[in-house]
Amino acid sequence: MFEKWIDQNRDDIIAKTQGVLRIDSVGGEPSAPDQPFGPGCAEALDYALQLGQELGFAVKNVDGYAGHIEMGEGEEYIAVLGHLDVVPVGSGWTYPPFGAEIHDGKIYARGAIDDKGPTMAALFAMKAIRESGVQLSKRVRLIMGLDEESNWRCMDHYFTKEPYPVGGFTPDADFPLIYAEKGIYCFNLTKPRGDLASAPVVVRELTGGNRVNMVPDSCRVVLAVTGDAEAVAAQIRDTAAKENVNHQLTVSGGEIVLTVEGLSVHSMAPQHGINAVVQAGKLLRALDTADRDIWAFLSEVDTDGERVGVKMTCHATGPLTCNLGLALVNGEEITFTFNLRFPVDKTDADMLILLEQKTGPEGFRVTDPGIANMKPHYVPLESEIVQTLLKVYAEETGEQAAPLTTGGGTYARAIPNAVAFGAQFPGQPEVAHQKDEFWEVDHLLKCTKIFAKAIYELAK
Repeated sequence: MFEKWIDQNRDDIIAKTQGVLRIDSVGGEPSAPDQPFGPGCAEALDYALQLGQELGFAVKNVDGYAGHIEMGEGEEYIAVLGHLDVVPVGSGWTYPPFGAEIHDGKIYARGAIDDKGPTMAALFAMKAIRESGVQLSKRVRLIMGLDEESNWRCMDHYFTKEPYPVGGFTPDADFPLIYAEKGIYCFNLTKPRGDLASAPVVVRELTGGNRVNMVPDSCRVVLAVTGDAEAVAAQIRDTAAKENVNHQLTVSGGEIVLTVEGLSVHSMAPQHGINAVVQAGKLLRALDTADRDIWAFLSEVDTDGERVGVKMTCHATGPLTCNLGLALVNGEEITFTFNLRFPVDKTDADMLILLEQKTGPEGFRVTDPGIANMKPHYVPLESEIVQTLLKVYAEETGEQAAPLTTGGGTYARAIPNAVAFGAQFPGQPEVAHQKDEFWEVDHLLKCTKIFAKAIYELAK
C-alpha cells in the first residue's frame, strides 16, 4: 500500500537525496553556539528539517546537536535513528565526493550509504505511510544526529532534552538486521623517542590516518639523512618492491619525504583494507635509523589484535578486530591511536589489562585519546522487534536470511529495544568509509519501501 506513492515520486526521492549528499558534512569544530559540529553538519540538519517541514511533518532542531521529524499521535513513539555527519573524504575518488553524481545507476558521494542516503529513505518512507491514510497507534520520529562518526555527543545531548522511544531501528548497517554489536574501545599507545643524535637516518615526522574508525589510506614520513640520501632512497625503493608497498618519495639534499599509500575501509573490518601506517613501518624497519624497535613494532601490527595482546573470539560476535587508525611521531614522542571491536562477553577493563600486560614491557603507555567508547549491544533473537523486522524483510524481499552480528557501532545502542536494519543488502560490496562510496538508486527506492512497511508494523 506504500509502493505506489514511492514509485510515483521516484524522481523527487532521488533528487532530494542528492541534495543532502551534496553538503560537505564532515564533522568539525564548533562554528557558532548552534553549530557544535561545524557549519557543514548544521547545513545538513537544516536541509533535512526543512525538507521534513515541506513534506508536512512536525520538526525540531535540538540545539544544533540533533533534530527530529515526527508524525502521528500517541503517548509512545517509535524511532528511526540516522546520522547526517560523514567521515573525511580521503583520496583517490573517481567522482566528486560531494557531487552526488549518478553513474551506471549508482549515486556516488560520501554518505551515500553511510548514512545520509538511508536516512532520506526513512523520511520518504514516513511520507508514503502518511499518504496511504493508514492509522497508527504510536508516533513515529526520525531522529538525525550529527556526531555519530566521532563521539556521539549528539545523542547524549538529544536524550537529555527528549524522551526515549519504546523501540526502533537504525538504517545504518546490513539486512536482514543486526542483533548484536561488538564493543568499541579506543586507546593510544605512546612512547618517548630514543636518542636521535647519532643515527644516520632519523624519522623527523610521521603522520597518518584521517579518523580512528578508518583504515589509514596515506602516511607521510619525513626523514633526515646524514650521508648519502640517494642511497637511503634506493634502499627504501628496494624494500618497497619486496614488501609490495605502494609509495612515492622525493629527495632534497639530506631530506627524504616519503608518502605511503594504502586502502581505506571501515575499521570494523580492517582486514579488508591496506593500512598505510603499517606499510610505512615495513619500510622504516629496514633502515639504519633511530627507534628501530618502534618501526619493527609498527610493521607487525595486525588486524586481529595479536601484536598488542588482545586476540580473542566469542561464539556470538566472532573475533576481535584491531585497527591502527592514527599515527603521530615528532621529535619528542610517538602516538599510535587504535580502535578495537571486541566481543560481547568482554569489557573495556578487560581490554586495558591485556594491553598493559603486552605493551607495557615494551615501553608503551596506554592512554585515553578522548574518544567515546561503547559497550557491546545485544538484543535477543526471540524479541518482538527482531521477529517483526525479520518478517518484514522476508515479506518485502522474498528472502529468508539469517540475522547478523557486527563489529560496527550503530545508533541502536542509543535507545532501548533497537537493532540495525539495513540499508546494505546481502552480497553487496562494503563501501562505507571508502573512496567512491556509492548507493544504487534501485536500492534507495527498495529500502524506502522496506522501511515504510517496517515503520508501519512497529507503530500500527
